[in-house]
Amino acid sequence: MKYLLFSLLLAGACPAMAQAVQPGGDKDIRLQTPAELTKTAAELEQALIMQPNNIEYNIKLGFTYTRLGRADDAQRVFETVVRLDPKKAIAHYMLGLIYEKEGLEEKAIAAWTACLANATEPRLHDTALKHLNNLKAQ
Repeated sequence: MKYLLFSLLLAGACPAMAQAVQPGGDKDIRLQTPAELTKTAAELEQALIMQPNNIEYNIKLGFTYTRLGRADDAQRVFETVVRLDPKKAIAHYMLGLIYEKEGLEEKAIAAWTACLANATEPRLHDTALKHLNNLKAQ
């Protein structure tokens, strides 16, 4: 009986322990070396196989791809975030930057408009407004 209780407790702890470990570690991706970023991307890709709808993992992967200069991959991931949570302002923000850089003006305007509509942070709101005004002035 004692072993049964122990195994039940252990089985219940395993998922909790797995969730406590964050893919990519705790180091800020802005401070990671290219090798660390590559490792972080691989860890996040693996985690997303098990939890494809995990918005935080997707956002972290999008930023990791951005830091690695993988704009197409970052775009794909941030588009996934927007499909999962259309109100996620940071995903619209990043897509606005990516689309603008690619010269996709209509998509950039749509992304900045969505960012503006959903931003709660003043920095995101102000940046989206500036980009929208610049794009519409062209």
